Amino acid sequence: MANNSNRHADFVLLTLAMSATVYLGFWFTYFGPIVAGAYPKSSPLVHLHGWTFFAWYLLLPLQAALIRTKRVRLHRRLGYTSLALASVMFISGLTVVGVQMRDALASAEPSFWSAAGPAIFATLILFAAFYSAALVLRRNGAYHKRLIIVASAAGMGAAAFRILGVVFGQVMWVLPASILMTNLFIVAGMVLDQLREGRIHRVYLIGLPACVVMELGLYLATPTPAGQVIARGLAWVGNTLGFLY
Repeated sequence: MANNSNRHADFVLLTLAMSATVYLGFWFTYFGPIVAGAYPKSSPLVHLHGWTFFAWYLLLPLQAALIRTKRVRLHRRLGYTSLALASVMFISGLTVVGVQMRDALASAEPSFWSAAGPAIFATLILFAAFYSAALVLRRNGAYHKRLIIVASAAGMGAAAFRILGVVFGQVMWVLPASILMTNLFIVAGMVLDQLREGRIHRVYLIGLPACVVMELGLYLATPTPAGQVIARGLAWVGNTLGFLY
């Protein structure tokens, strides 16, 4: 069985891979167009959500590296920054989804948001739920770091969507595939557990099915009456918080 140093190194590499995926995905539709001066005019809230999102995923491997180098005090201090970023990410993301759903439901034409809004909402809820659990269990390192992995994977759907969209084009299966694809990072964590610990931690055993069921479930439920209730609820959020947009 590997020592603690090797286990911490595994988490650094895993979080680096997650952050690299996020930045690769958004290079195609955000960073690249900005560098080229071709990014369309958008609400300041969209940029706020984007940059807090990028900062959070920049902080992710840094926090893992601080534990690896036993700089626990600095890790805890930066945890407050992580909490602030996550809060802004969630509120701004919920507002963006709500406004887009409001506009989608007001239109007679089908759109990306009318099909994807509830599934994107699912990723926000999963991120918030598992990140909150990680905060509650922050003194329990084994639970905390794995809950952060699950939360981080749940939040990566937009980046995966952009990568698959570039590779395969905007075909129908790309949306559900991109949301589910991020769970491969949870699977990677499970593999590392099995290799290093000889067993898979219960956080992953709960987190993986919870993410798959909620993400795929809300995507499939979107055309149903129950899904439309969620869609109208998101539109209500857009009406309520639209002044921030």
